[in-house]
Amino acid sequence: MSKNTELLQFVHKNAEMGCGTIPKVLEMVEEPELRRTLNRQLEEYSQIAGEAEQAIRLRGGTPQNPGQISEAMSDLALKAKTITNQSASHIAEMMIKGSTMGTVQMTKRIHDLKDKGDQEAVELAERLLKTEENNIQQLKSFL
Repeated sequence: MSKNTELLQFVHKNAEMGCGTIPKVLEMVEEPELRRTLNRQLEEYSQIAGEAEQAIRLRGGTPQNPGQISEAMSDLALKAKTITNQSASHIAEMMIKGSTMGTVQMTKRIHDLKDKGDQEAVELAERLLKTEENNIQQLKSFL
C-alpha cells in the first residue's frame, strides 16, 4: 500500500471513530449547546470520512474501518469514564482528550508525507487536523 493510501486510510479511520463515538456520547448529553456542538462535529467527521473513502476507492483501495474490537474498547472506555459523571464539563474534557490524541497522530502522519505525498491526501489530512483543532477550541467553553 502506498504512503498516500496509508494516510487516507488513517484519515478515514479517525473520522469514522468520531462518527462512531459521538452518537454514543450524545445519548448522555442533556446540555442543548453541547448537543449542537457535537452534532456539528459529527457532520464534519462524516463528510471527511466520506471524502477519504472516495479517495481510497479512486486509488483502487478498500476503506478500512476502525474495527469491532477497537470500537468495543472505545465504547467500554466511554461507559467506564461516564458511569459516575455525565456532566457537560466531563464529557467535553473526554472529547478534548480524544481530539488531542487525533491531532498528535495526524500531525506525525502529515509530517511524514508533507513534501512527498500527493496533494489531495495531504490536504484531506490537514483538513481533519484543522477539524480536530477546531473541535478542541469549541469544547473548551464547556469545561
